[in-house]
Amino acid sequence: MRILILATDIYTRGGIARQTYTLASALADLAESVEVLALLAYGDPGDVRPRFRVWGPMGAQPTAAAKLLFAGKALALGRRHYDLTVCSTPASAPVAAALRAVYGTPYWVVCHGTEVWGPLSWPRRVALRHAALLLPVSRFTAEKLATVHGMTRLAILPNAIPQDFVRLLTAPASPAALPGDRLRPERLLLSVGSLTAAHAYKGFDTVLRALPLARQRVPNLRYVIVGEGDDRARLENLARELGLENCVTFARSVSNAQLAEYYRACDALVLPSKTARREGSWEGEGFGRVYVEAALAGKPVVGSRQGGAAEAVLDGQTGLLVDPTSVEETARAITALLENPTAATQMGQQGREWAQQYFTEDALRSSLGGLLQDAK
Repeated sequence: MRILILATDIYTRGGIARQTYTLASALADLAESVEVLALLAYGDPGDVRPRFRVWGPMGAQPTAAAKLLFAGKALALGRRHYDLTVCSTPASAPVAAALRAVYGTPYWVVCHGTEVWGPLSWPRRVALRHAALLLPVSRFTAEKLATVHGMTRLAILPNAIPQDFVRLLTAPASPAALPGDRLRPERLLLSVGSLTAAHAYKGFDTVLRALPLARQRVPNLRYVIVGEGDDRARLENLARELGLENCVTFARSVSNAQLAEYYRACDALVLPSKTARREGSWEGEGFGRVYVEAALAGKPVVGSRQGGAAEAVLDGQTGLLVDPTSVEETARAITALLENPTAATQMGQQGREWAQQYFTEDALRSSLGGLLQDAK
């Protein structure tokens, strides 16, 4: 089988890019050939070692010109007569529908979260209805596809972590100091995610407001936020207003190796993401792969009861789920983990076993193998 993947990008450390890279890698072990057409040139190609061919990118920004070039290149590649097209997001589904109309190539569409929870544009709605299969990454997204859009050809395909990153996460913790921090704190909380205003639902501000409460019980607590974006200045100002500037570190973007070191060094990951409908559209986590990355590093997590994020944590087993709007509940969960290290360690161990079973490239490859067999 010859497969073409239509991707936004595969080089960044964002969740969709990581999932696309892992998807392509897993398919490369199952198919005769896998090729990826990338729209955007974000990220560093040196960070990945693909086992598949990459075409593109078409531009550095998602401009109309770049999208037209992307569609034209896809139609030109279609003459190579692929057996299947896979869209990394619904954004490229209309292009896949055009390939089906011209060349008869069936297509699958990976659906992550908010992009399919609410109303769809006419081209995307039609393209999703003609897809051979929709691949939501969580039960929550699958339910939205079924109840909001009446979609029935669904198969849940959970997020998977790239094998190279799994090896970094499961390696022994380094005795060296954390990247960018000369002093290893005694108790360390970690959050990882985009610091853009569009992603303010991730709950960094909730954690900051919970810290003074948690530090009453755990005074030597430090908090590191790994990520970059236009909302960083607001969060830094909030930390100063709360008197936390000496115990909060904004680590910006880091390499995969440095990110894995943060995961391995922390005591717990905390990310109380909110899910809500606002001004006609949805915001929230389609799944929450950072919870799984922390689990692979053997760390317990404080996550959210809302949206797809709730499916990335087994409450009471791999971490604790909280009401993401409650500062007090978030603080209680943080202190519960830090004041009970034996229970926290057990949660981390259970999390690693669970994540290795369901969210690695091997698990993804097994799921894809069954789907490809059914597609023949």
